[in-house]
Amino acid sequence: MTNYIRNTATFCLAIIAGLLFSNPAAALPPAAPEGLVALTAWMGLDGAYSNDIIVEVNVNGTKDWSRPDLEGRVDLLLPSGAVALIHFRKPGHLTKTVSVDTHNLPESATRSKQPAISFGVKLEPAGDKGGLAYAGPVGSITFDEVSGNMVIAQDQRLVPVRQQTVVF
Repeated sequence: MTNYIRNTATFCLAIIAGLLFSNPAAALPPAAPEGLVALTAWMGLDGAYSNDIIVEVNVNGTKDWSRPDLEGRVDLLLPSGAVALIHFRKPGHLTKTVSVDTHNLPESATRSKQPAISFGVKLEPAGDKGGLAYAGPVGSITFDEVSGNMVIAQDQRLVPVRQQTVVF
């Protein structure tokens, strides 16, 4: 009986220690000023380094870029009522693009101080897929015009890369 109690106590202590010393829970996206939407993208790094990942954002013809932190988190602010194309690039990997359309956000979300979108992206090594690229955005995030509910679509089709001709 004593061994049973000792084993149970040891097991409980191991679980408590694991909870105390494990990675902290994911933090909330930063508060967005009025007219902006906080977007957090989580990169699936699988032990890879994030220092060579570039996240390029194109909104209404304006480009900006960022890099994920050591945990693979990228925080961005997008204008409400716009379409953003977010490109995730890493050498030796297929570039992924996600389209985020902030039109039709529910009014309650735009009035609050923290409308937020969060999603994950995992880059795949080009490997045997050399010469191929995704046909378009691999993910599309929009909001339904009537209900304001988030609508997510995915398209992972690969197509041959277009050859570009340099003209002088």
